[in-house]
Amino acid sequence: MPKKSFLALFGAGSLFLLTACGDVTMYEPGVYKGKHDESATEEAVQARTSDLRDRASGQTDR
Repeated sequence: MPKKSFLALFGAGSLFLLTACGDVTMYEPGVYKGKHDESATEEAVQARTSDLRDRASGQTDR
């Protein structure tokens, strides 16, 4: 009897785990489907680049 209850519990647990994996998101190559990232806009990239150029222009070789 304990073997049958163990197998039933194991089967129910396995079924639960397999069902939990059912939420699968299919992605297409080259297509971003996530949230919009404000730091990835062209203006933000340009602002970061200009800041880095300004900081790097003041440095010299030792």
